[in-house]
Amino acid sequence: MRQLVNWFRRKRLEDSLDRELRYHLERRTNDFEQTGLSAKEAHRQALLELGGVAQIQEEVRDIWLTRWLRDFAYDLRFTARSFRKTPSFTITTILSLMLGIGATTAIYSLVDQVLLHALPVRQPERLVLIDWKGDQVANGFGSWNLMSYPICRDLDQQKQFFEGAFCRALTIVNLSTGSDYRPAEAEIISGNYFPVLGVGPTLGQVLTNDDDRRPNANPVAVISYDFWKTQLGGAVDVVGRKVLVNRHPLTIIGVAASTFQGIDVGHVPSLWIPASMATEIIPGFSDLHDRRTRWMQVLGRLNPGMTLREAQSGLQAWFKAMLQEDMGRPGFPVITAERRQRFLRSTLVLTAAPQGHSGLRRRLLEPLWVLFAVTAVLLGLACLNVSGLFLARGSARDREIGTRLALGASRGRLGRQLLTDSLLIALTGGLLGTAVAPLAVRTLIALLPSNEIATISGNAGGTGLHANVALRLLLFAFAASVTAGVLSGLAPAWQAGRRSLVSSLRERGGMGFSSVRLRKVIVTAQIALTLILVVSAALFVRTLDALMAKGPGFPTASLVSFGIDCQRSGYSEQEGNRLILRIDEAIRHSPIVQASSLARFALLTGGSWNDPMTILADRRLATDRDVNLNSVTPGFFPTMGIKVIAGRNFDDRDMAAPGERDWRSAIVNESFVKRYLGGRNPLGVRICEGSGPDAKPNTEIVGVVSNFSYRGIREESEQAYFPFQGEGAATFYVRVRGRGEWSLQTLRAMVRGVDPSLPMSNFRTLEEQVDRSLSTEHMLATLSGGFSVLALLLSLVGLYGVMS
Repeated sequence: MRQLVNWFRRKRLEDSLDRELRYHLERRTNDFEQTGLSAKEAHRQALLELGGVAQIQEEVRDIWLTRWLRDFAYDLRFTARSFRKTPSFTITTILSLMLGIGATTAIYSLVDQVLLHALPVRQPERLVLIDWKGDQVANGFGSWNLMSYPICRDLDQQKQFFEGAFCRALTIVNLSTGSDYRPAEAEIISGNYFPVLGVGPTLGQVLTNDDDRRPNANPVAVISYDFWKTQLGGAVDVVGRKVLVNRHPLTIIGVAASTFQGIDVGHVPSLWIPASMATEIIPGFSDLHDRRTRWMQVLGRLNPGMTLREAQSGLQAWFKAMLQEDMGRPGFPVITAERRQRFLRSTLVLTAAPQGHSGLRRRLLEPLWVLFAVTAVLLGLACLNVSGLFLARGSARDREIGTRLALGASRGRLGRQLLTDSLLIALTGGLLGTAVAPLAVRTLIALLPSNEIATISGNAGGTGLHANVALRLLLFAFAASVTAGVLSGLAPAWQAGRRSLVSSLRERGGMGFSSVRLRKVIVTAQIALTLILVVSAALFVRTLDALMAKGPGFPTASLVSFGIDCQRSGYSEQEGNRLILRIDEAIRHSPIVQASSLARFALLTGGSWNDPMTILADRRLATDRDVNLNSVTPGFFPTMGIKVIAGRNFDDRDMAAPGERDWRSAIVNESFVKRYLGGRNPLGVRICEGSGPDAKPNTEIVGVVSNFSYRGIREESEQAYFPFQGEGAATFYVRVRGRGEWSLQTLRAMVRGVDPSLPMSNFRTLEEQVDRSLSTEHMLATLSGGFSVLALLLSLVGLYGVMS
C-alpha cells in the first residue's frame, strides 16, 4: 500500500531526493577542498565516495516503488509512444479486441441478469424452490413447479426446516388507475411473501399474513416502484388511493422497495395482491382452498444452519403422512390403483433458488451458455489475431530488440515489455468494448423471447432486463481485458524470451525459422476457430430454416389474432359469451374480412389447455400423456385453412344448449388417431376429458383434421377440439383482405363499437406469432451468424497482417 501511495507522490519524492543528494555531494566536496584538493578534484573524489548518483537514485526508487511497478510505468510510456508512431497497427489491434471483448461483455450481461444474479433480498442463498415430483392427482393452470395454496400453508408450518414458506402465481389483469384499462402483470401471493423474502416498502407497508386470512376480506395491493414512478408520477400521497383490477377496486397500501422487481426475471409485476383475493382477481376461479388445484410456485427460506440436503430428507416423512391423509379427505378423486401408487410414491424436491423462479431462465439456460461459449471463441480468435500481428511487428523491430539485448537487457525484461504492449491494447479495446456493450445489450434484449403482453411497468419488454453498465459488468470487462492482453502477448513474449544476442544478429537480415513456425501455428489456430464458428452458425441457420419451412401447418398470410377477456372487465361468463359473439358477428360482416372464428385458447404461445383423456372404442383405454385441447367455433378450421380429412366439421347440431356443460362432439387430429386408435375408423368413437375410473366417455368423434402446431412449431402433439364454450373469454382469428397489419384500427373500432372500455390483448399477425414462437432459434441463428461474420473478418485481417 505504501508503494502505491508513493506512486502518486513520486515527483515530490524525486525533488526531495535530488536536494538531499546535492547536499551530501556539496558537503563532501567542501570537506575535500579543506584538505587542499582543487575544487575539480574534490568534486570527483566526492562522487567516487558517494558511489554514483544514478545508482543511488535507482536504489532509492526501488525502496519507494517496487521495481515491477516502476518498470511497468516506463513500459507503458514507451509503448504509448511506439503505438502513436504506427497508427494503422494500433487501430487494427484495438478494434479486433474491442469486437471480441465487447461481444463477450454484452452476452455476459444477459448471462448475469438472467442466470446468475441473485435476488435483491435478504440472504438469497437460503432460498429454495419446493417442487412436487410425481403424480399430484390434481388439475391446474400456470407454468411449472406448481402446487396448491393449502399445501403451501402446510409447508409454512414446518418450522424445523423453514424460517417460512410462501407461494406466488403470476397472472394477467386489466388494470386502470382512472383512465382506460390496460393489460398488466400482477403477482398473487401468500401473506408472508414479503416478510420471508425480507423486502420492505419504499412507502406505506407491504402485505403480511393479516392481509391473507379470510377470502375477499382484504381488497388491498402493493404496487411496484416502477409502476409508482411511471404510471402514478411518484405521487407521495399514493398510499390509500384505489386502482381498478378487473373492475374490482383495490386500495394501495404501499410501494415496494425500488430494487425489488419480483422473483421472476422474465416478468415484472405491476402490483402484488394477497391470495385471499384470488377469486375476485382470477375470472371463474373458486378453488383457493382446494388441495387438488395446483397453480402456485412454492419457495421457502431455510433455517440458519439447515442445509438443502437435510431439509429435503427431513421433509419426506411429513410428506408421506400428508399423502396418506389427503387420500382420506372428502372430495379426493376416484383414481385407479396404479395411479394411487404413483401418487403415494411422490416426493418433495428442493432446489437452490437464490435467483428466484423464472420461466425465461428455464428457456434460455442452454441458449445463453451456448452464445457465451461462442463469444469466448470469438475473443480467443481476436487474441490470436492480435498475437499474430504483434509477432509480425516484432519481426520489424528486430534491430531495436537486438540493440536492447546488446545494451544488457534481459530476455525476461523484453518479454515484460511485449506483455505491456498487449495489455495496453487490450485495456483500450476493453474500454471501447464496454462503452458500446449497452448498445449490443439493447439489441440482444430485443431478440429475447418476449412476454405475451406489453406490461406497463416501464421495463424493457416487461422482462426487467436492462442495458446499464453495472459494477459486476465492469469487473468482468476488466478481467476479460486483462486475460485477453496476457493471451495476446504470450506468444511475442515467449518468442522474445528465446531470443539471444547472437541469433538476433544472425537474423538481422530476415525472419527467423522459429518465428515463421510460430506464426504458422497461430494462423492455423485462427482458421480452425473461424471454421468452428462458421459451421456452428450454419447449423443454427439450417435448424431455423427447416422450422420455418415446416411452418405451423396452415397458411399464415393475411391472418391476424387478438384476445378478449370479458370477465376481466367485470362481465359474468354468460354476459361475456354474448358480448364475444356480438363482436364476432360484427367482424364477420366487415368488408375487410374474408373469414373469422373463435378459439378458447391461443395457438403458438407455448401454453395450452391439456388433460389426459379416456377413449371408448372396442375397448376402454386412457391416454398415456396429456392431450392438447381447445374449444372452437365451426368457422375455425376453414378460417385457419386446416383440412378436415375425415368426417365433418362442427355445425349447429354440435352446439351445447343453454346450461349444458358437456360436449356433444369432438374433432381430433391425425396424431391422436395414429397413437391411440391405430388403424381403426375414429368416427363414432367416444371420448371424454379425464382418465379416472369414473370418467364417462360420452363425446362422439365426428371429424379428423390434418396435423398442425398448437403450442409451438417444434412440437408434434395429439389434439382434440370441442364446440366453442367461451367462459367469457376468447381468441379471435380473422383472415383479412390485404395485409394483416393494416386491419388493427378497423378491428379495434369494431370492438369499441360493442364496448369502448373493453381492451384487446396480443394483437398480432400469425406470421409474427410464428416468428415469436421461434424467437430462441431466431436469436441463436442471428447472433451466431453475426459472430461468424466477425470471425471471418478478424481472420482476414490477421492473415493480411501476417502475410504482408
